[in-house]
Amino acid sequence: EMREPILDIVMEAGDVLYVPTGFPHTTDTVQGTTNTSADDGNATTTSVHLTMGLDTHVFGLTYAHLRWAILQRMKKVHSIAIRTDEVYWQTLETLPLGFLAPKGEWERFHDKGGVMSDEYVDVVAAEMRRLLIALEPQRWNVPPKEIEEVLSHLTETDHKTTLTSTSTSTPPVTITREPIPTRDEMTPIIRYFFETHAVNLFAIQNHMFTNVDPHSDTHHTLL
Repeated sequence: EMREPILDIVMEAGDVLYVPTGFPHTTDTVQGTTNTSADDGNATTTSVHLTMGLDTHVFGLTYAHLRWAILQRMKKVHSIAIRTDEVYWQTLETLPLGFLAPKGEWERFHDKGGVMSDEYVDVVAAEMRRLLIALEPQRWNVPPKEIEEVLSHLTETDHKTTLTSTSTSTPPVTITREPIPTRDEMTPIIRYFFETHAVNLFAIQNHMFTNVDPHSDTHHTLL
């Protein structure tokens, strides 16, 4: 059963709304203008909405891909059985690129020629650490208070499920925890994702869609 919507708006001409991957939503069109009610029978124009998918998971621009790359680079096990839907969808969130970046960081990124500031790296590394703990709280050698803090922000059902998986086992076993990847260990991978991988993807996209006539019947193929 769906909860009450957190956003219910009427978009005007030229508005753009970003909906994160996996976020339940519905849309409909409204006849009329901003000065005419759709219910008064005097609508003069038709409203049309266009939905475009940004396949960030296809292009490897999610925290799930970043996690995979970090653990692969460190020769750690990266396969996992995710027990909660909430954490699963959080890992598929898009890396903070473009308008998702912290305030001012994307502008600084461009001003520096596609180089992340240390503060920008810190933001990504901190979120990656949080997700590593949320995914496998029983795996990493981190302070118990930090684990509790991470899990406390999950929904009640997911929180209980994850706590159970960390605190009970039959028969009892001794859990050997691993050192969690540090900020310094994550940094080269984070920088590669943003400064090389993403930049190259943007260049390809710009090349594909620059000077394209949407009314032309001519189709171009990028090889």
